[in-house]
Amino acid sequence: MNMYTRPEYRRRGIALKTLGLLVNEAKSRGIYSITLEATKMGKPLYEAYGFVQMRNEMELPCCEIL
Repeated sequence: MNMYTRPEYRRRGIALKTLGLLVNEAKSRGIYSITLEATKMGKPLYEAYGFVQMRNEMELPCCEIL
Protein backbone atom coordinates (compact mmCIF):
# COMPACT_ATOMS: atom_id res chain seq x y z
CA MET A 1 0.00 0.00 0.00
CA ASN A 2 2.77 2.44 0.88
CA MET A 3 6.47 2.52 0.17
CA TYR A 4 8.91 4.15 2.57
CA THR A 5 12.70 4.16 2.65
CA ARG A 6 14.44 5.00 5.90
CA PRO A 7 16.52 8.19 5.54
CA GLU A 8 19.85 6.43 5.98
CA TYR A 9 19.10 4.17 2.99
CA ARG A 10 17.78 6.79 0.58
CA ARG A 11 19.49 7.71 -2.69
CA ARG A 12 20.77 4.15 -3.19
CA GLY A 13 18.20 3.01 -5.74
CA ILE A 14 16.28 0.81 -3.31
CA ALA A 15 12.86 2.37 -3.98
CA LEU A 16 13.46 2.40 -7.74
CA LYS A 17 14.45 -1.28 -7.69
CA THR A 18 11.43 -2.17 -5.55
CA LEU A 19 9.14 -0.22 -7.88
CA GLY A 20 10.61 -2.06 -10.87
CA LEU A 21 9.96 -5.44 -9.23
CA LEU A 22 6.36 -4.47 -8.43
CA VAL A 23 5.69 -3.16 -11.95
CA ASN A 24 7.16 -6.28 -13.53
CA GLU A 25 5.03 -8.48 -11.27
CA ALA A 26 1.93 -6.52 -12.29
CA LYS A 27 2.86 -6.93 -15.95
CA SER A 28 3.32 -10.68 -15.53
CA ARG A 29 -0.23 -10.81 -14.13
CA GLY A 30 -1.66 -9.05 -17.18
CA ILE A 31 -2.08 -5.63 -15.61
CA TYR A 32 -1.64 -2.97 -18.26
CA SER A 33 -2.05 0.27 -16.33
CA ILE A 34 -1.02 1.33 -12.83
CA THR A 35 -2.29 4.37 -10.97
CA LEU A 36 -1.14 5.67 -7.61
CA GLU A 37 -1.18 8.67 -5.34
CA ALA A 38 2.27 10.10 -4.64
CA THR A 39 3.56 12.27 -1.85
CA LYS A 40 5.58 15.34 -2.69
CA MET A 41 8.74 13.44 -1.76
CA GLY A 42 7.80 10.34 -3.77
CA LYS A 43 6.66 12.10 -6.94
CA PRO A 44 10.16 12.49 -8.47
CA LEU A 45 10.76 8.73 -8.14
CA TYR A 46 7.56 7.88 -9.99
CA GLU A 47 8.19 10.52 -12.66
CA ALA A 48 11.69 9.13 -13.22
CA TYR A 49 10.14 5.69 -13.74
CA GLY A 50 7.68 7.01 -16.32
CA PHE A 51 4.52 7.76 -14.36
CA VAL A 52 2.64 10.83 -15.58
CA GLN A 53 0.51 13.21 -13.56
CA MET A 54 -3.23 12.82 -13.96
CA ARG A 55 -5.86 14.81 -12.03
CA ASN A 56 -5.40 13.46 -8.52
CA GLU A 57 -3.09 10.55 -9.17
CA MET A 58 -0.20 9.43 -11.34
CA GLU A 59 -0.44 6.72 -14.01
CA LEU A 60 2.05 4.43 -15.70
CA PRO A 61 0.52 3.85 -19.16
CA CYS A 62 0.60 0.35 -20.66
CA CYS A 63 3.27 1.26 -23.18
CA GLU A 64 5.55 2.42 -20.35
CA ILE A 65 5.55 -0.82 -18.34
CA LEU A 66 9.05 -2.21 -18.68
